[in-house]
Amino acid sequence: MKRFGFAVVFAVVALIVGVVLAAPGAAKGPAAGGGGKAPAFGADVVLPGGQGGEPSIAIDTSATASRGIVYIAAIGDPNGPLEWHSSNGGKSWSGPVPFDTSGPARGGDQDIAVNTNGDLLATDLNVSWASVQVSKDQGKSFDAGTQTAPEDDRPWLTAAGQNVYVAYHDFAAEVPVVCKSHDSGHTFGTCVPPFGGDLSATNCAENTVPARALSIDPTDFSLNFLYSCSTAAENAQHPPFGPLHDYYLAQSTDGGLTWTTHTVFQADTSNGKAPNYANIFGTLAIDSAGNYYALFAGTADDSNADTNPYHVYLETSTDHGKTWSKPIRVDHDANGVGTHVLAHLAVTTPGNVDVVWYGTTATGEPNGVCGTVVSQAPCTDSSGKPDGFPAYTDPNAPAWNVYLAQTTNALSAAPTFKQVVVNPTATHYGEICTNGIVCGSSDRSLLDYISVAVDCGGLAHIAYGGNTKAQEAAGETFVHVANQTGGGALAPPAACSTPVP
Repeated sequence: MKRFGFAVVFAVVALIVGVVLAAPGAAKGPAAGGGGKAPAFGADVVLPGGQGGEPSIAIDTSATASRGIVYIAAIGDPNGPLEWHSSNGGKSWSGPVPFDTSGPARGGDQDIAVNTNGDLLATDLNVSWASVQVSKDQGKSFDAGTQTAPEDDRPWLTAAGQNVYVAYHDFAAEVPVVCKSHDSGHTFGTCVPPFGGDLSATNCAENTVPARALSIDPTDFSLNFLYSCSTAAENAQHPPFGPLHDYYLAQSTDGGLTWTTHTVFQADTSNGKAPNYANIFGTLAIDSAGNYYALFAGTADDSNADTNPYHVYLETSTDHGKTWSKPIRVDHDANGVGTHVLAHLAVTTPGNVDVVWYGTTATGEPNGVCGTVVSQAPCTDSSGKPDGFPAYTDPNAPAWNVYLAQTTNALSAAPTFKQVVVNPTATHYGEICTNGIVCGSSDRSLLDYISVAVDCGGLAHIAYGGNTKAQEAAGETFVHVANQTGGGALAPPAACSTPVP
């Protein structure tokens, strides 16, 4: 599917873990912050019985008997989309459960979310629309579902009790759209483009990409949808679509009837710079006190990626998305080098953030080639020297690992991060496509994103695609899971403070 740059809790968190640990499936974790220790992870788990890329992860934090169950869904398998579930903190997993089994073009894009009653919701792209299915037996089976999101591309799910939202990118209009359900996802009403009256986003009408799931502010219940865009002039210069490098927040305080627009980030395009900050996707998250966090990754100048490395950036807002901090670089490799792509984050209480990404110590253009599928050429720097990564078959192909950076003071003027390698064994080699389907000849075997979520013990669980050189040669990509086992941890999600009856 076309992914051009293509991510709710209500109570004050309780740090008394006795209640949390009594819940089935809840993992025992260290105190928030972990005394300054770096997070530690166990050995990777490869999900059984199927293949897949760009996995979504969701953890049940509801005040029900299913609290603590971890869910993962992915596409890429001939029998996809698939869902797996674990009731022991990700140590072992069920076999894959297919969903949207009657979809005419199933397996395009998927996402999952756990509702406040413990139901698991899944969406799947069928090109002309997206389907939404509900599982009431903890992922063992799904209902027949309902159709929503016409002209859909890249649907994302948000579940908040009776209110369920599908946020997506409209094929024809090239705009973000939000569909809403008031019966827990069983039927959906009108879908509405969330462009507001602010003309600052006028150029976005040519090409927009949703930044993962819509977020609900737990303090004022506003709906918030982050999206990136390129300009009309850049689209004409780099057909079919130019680089995505500006971010805007669509916000509704009346349940999605009307929307306003706030500028989150606008890149510097002066002096011929070609920034690209949407490899993919960006993410918006809101903590338990209503502070906002926007995450994106990319380069300040894609024409010179060797001297402008792909980094991961975090912005914060303490006034409900109206104004934003300057971007903070999250990754901290020696001397500021390396390449960092396909980032995601999980947020719990104020300042508590886990960020994950694919990273390599090599510096350059991860796509290997520059331009789009319409007009593509080898990447070179300003001196004409090649700076594109080689294919996985090259003996010098860089090795990629998954990284996590954790902070508990993200709202401070100078946040501190503990950065760790999640998987000591490389999960991929060579190119990684960051531009979706317009990558052309670049390597898109991992598809477009990875995912992280935090359990009621404050521990991180990461789902990502991986392939060895032999697996890639065979056309195989598998879903890996990394489970945090110790070290520093976040404060638990606020929903975990409600006791299970």
